[in-house]
Amino acid sequence: MKSDSNIFKVIGIREIKEFIDKKTSTRDLKLNIVIKTRQYAKRQRTWSRGQMRDWQKFNAEALSKFIKKL
Repeated sequence: MKSDSNIFKVIGIREIKEFIDKKTSTRDLKLNIVIKTRQYAKRQRTWSRGQMRDWQKFNAEALSKFIKKL
């Protein structure tokens, strides 16, 4: 399987392959997947901060009251 394949864009696939190939331990497998997931979440937050500036924020209390009315 080519390492530039789209499957390797999925978080954890490359790390699982390294584990199967006995290049890493179970502990490192879990740790690396957690790290990659956090990095991806941070990139999403950064992107959304720049792309959604004009979005209106909602008031959680007002939303709660609205849901109770339903």
